[in-house]
Amino acid sequence: MANKLEDKQYKMETIKLALFLGELLIKNGAETYRVEDSVLRICKSRGYNHINCFTTPTVIIISDDKFDGLCFMKTINTRGMNLNKISMLNSFSREFVNKIDPDISEEIQELHKIDNMKTYPSWFYLLGTGLGSASFAAMLGGNQLNTYVLTVLTSIIATYVYDKTIKYSSIVMFSTLLSSVIITALGVLLHNIGLIPQPSALIVGSIMPLLPGVSFIKSMRDLISGNLVAGTSRIFEVFIIITAIASGVALVLGIGGL
Repeated sequence: MANKLEDKQYKMETIKLALFLGELLIKNGAETYRVEDSVLRICKSRGYNHINCFTTPTVIIISDDKFDGLCFMKTINTRGMNLNKISMLNSFSREFVNKIDPDISEEIQELHKIDNMKTYPSWFYLLGTGLGSASFAAMLGGNQLNTYVLTVLTSIIATYVYDKTIKYSSIVMFSTLLSSVIITALGVLLHNIGLIPQPSALIVGSIMPLLPGVSFIKSMRDLISGNLVAGTSRIFEVFIIITAIASGVALVLGIGGL
């Protein structure tokens, strides 16, 4: 272990491993405290006790306050939510700590495998979103068969448009605004042609998947745990998304005169 501590190349590889782990945790929706705890656990397990980690939803910085001054930074442009990958990454960090002399290159390959794991098929994801939205609509009074089926279809269309838009633009507010406009426009149109008795249940139910509930909870946890920068950033993102949803709905209802 003493030789490893003095090996600068090994130290750099270890920090790069920790940086990659932190990046994957952020990309898959992990809380700030979980990211920093995992990164520091990786470094301390190899005897590097002078490592500092600074994390926000868009960047992670790892530095060493000793004389060599090593510092690594990675910006994160896209973020999502995958609890399965978060669980696997958390297990990876705990298993790494218990290894005596791990091969860093092999461990990085293991992280690449987790990163490249396929998620649920698109049709399954869209169908689940549609059924969930229709169930919300039913609880709000849209329990007629026509309303339920059309809410499923509306939510699937809006989710598909959101995913495609965010893939090419990476602008959350624009994607949310566009999806909200589509949902509200379809709700008003279906109501005007007499297919549903009222558009409110369909609109509210279809908008539910767009609401940033998880981001709001994570922002509160970050603020409570003392991560003020990350917490403030997340809560600001929540307000932006809510504003985009409200603007999209208001735009269509204003034009439609409802």
